[in-house]
Amino acid sequence: MENEHSELIIGYLQGRLQGRSLGDFYAWVNENAENKKMFFETKALYEACLPFHKASEIHDSWLRLLDKRKSRQRKSFSLLIRISTYAAVAIFATAITSIAFLIARPEREEAKITRYFGGDGLGADMVELPDGTHVSLGSRTMFSFDDRYGESDRIVYLEGEAYFEVAKQQDKPFIVKTKEQDIEALGTKFNVMAYPADSLLTTTLLEGSVLLTTQNLLHPTILKPNEQFIYNKKTQLTILQQVDANQFVSWTTGYYFFPEQSLEAILYRLSHVYGVQFTIESETLSRRTFTGTFYRGQSIKDIMEIIHLSIPIRYKIDDHHVTISEI
Repeated sequence: MENEHSELIIGYLQGRLQGRSLGDFYAWVNENAENKKMFFETKALYEACLPFHKASEIHDSWLRLLDKRKSRQRKSFSLLIRISTYAAVAIFATAITSIAFLIARPEREEAKITRYFGGDGLGADMVELPDGTHVSLGSRTMFSFDDRYGESDRIVYLEGEAYFEVAKQQDKPFIVKTKEQDIEALGTKFNVMAYPADSLLTTTLLEGSVLLTTQNLLHPTILKPNEQFIYNKKTQLTILQQVDANQFVSWTTGYYFFPEQSLEAILYRLSHVYGVQFTIESETLSRRTFTGTFYRGQSIKDIMEIIHLSIPIRYKIDDHHVTISEI
């Protein structure tokens, strides 16, 4: 069983999981706190590496690190060795920073990271930060911050979707960091959808204002209430539009509202909610629009039937994959 979980974590970090395997990973990681801890510790070590050294050096580096931390559980030792073998990840540091230096650093200098992985229930998982800021986590979302939070600024990290109600602190800006964007606010309410594997990065503002600094864009963007900013990571094109922002945070109570959106956009959103991959076998069908509200407790079959009432479709559900075609 330990080997099976190791394979799931390694596969997820490498982006190799699909269908049933991806569903098994999400089910396992949300099973208990110990599984989440094991995943986040492994992910942190994996992402700290840089590809500068040969596999043999990587293996030796992992061994030295593990020897330094003998108190870790035996399963963590086994998993980290497997990561060095499967992923060929590089040792800790840049070309000018050695692994020996990292290991020798006093433990008190290492930032303590607090991480959350959640949002798979009927409602959103709620996180309260030390300053009173509330964060609602969407489906299959990773959220983290370190123990320096609140000292000079308030920085958090997001992979997935989250709704923020930020506590006001004029002298300490609140910043959400995704892989492609920094979102800065002083006191406001906004929603961010930033799944790493998706091509779209969407920020929607309910109250206050936010400053968006986006990768590959020369100028930052300031959002006003009921404005939505969409950035396409592949084409680097942007859309700034007026919306009813409340409709885009109804997911926090388990409801997903789609106002006259294309079938492609609807299924794009539902793929994260249910961990299901959708394939539309018609370009014309993918552009057909639909307005409706879905509840998180409904099954995929129920949702397909509801869509079928408005748009003539034929669908086939096969485990974690749904194929949709025209009738």
